[in-house]
Amino acid sequence: MIQEVVPVVPVSKISVAAETLGRVGFALAWQHNPGQDLMYAEFQHPDGIAVHASESRGDGIGPVVVYFRVSNVDELAAQAGTTAEDQSWHMREFWLRDADGNSYRFGQPIEG
Repeated sequence: MIQEVVPVVPVSKISVAAETLGRVGFALAWQHNPGQDLMYAEFQHPDGIAVHASESRGDGIGPVVVYFRVSNVDELAAQAGTTAEDQSWHMREFWLRDADGNSYRFGQPIEG
């Protein structure tokens, strides 16, 4: 049984992910140095969602896109200092981009 999916975002420094994800309420849960001074970390949102970030190119190279389906897109957009917009694919969305070019997209289905 699959219980959860946790994306691993490649970053140059853990602080890059911390800065961007912090805008929508994620906080550093833990970090680990598995060797060669390349940090690996988990960020947790109060809603129970996790995102991992890795400085190791062995975990992939970016930039990547992480899509979050949410029920409060306008609230999260305001928290991040931006606005959500209706898209032609029946989603209301906003995007955040970190200093490494990774995109974090937040979307809510448009009712009706």
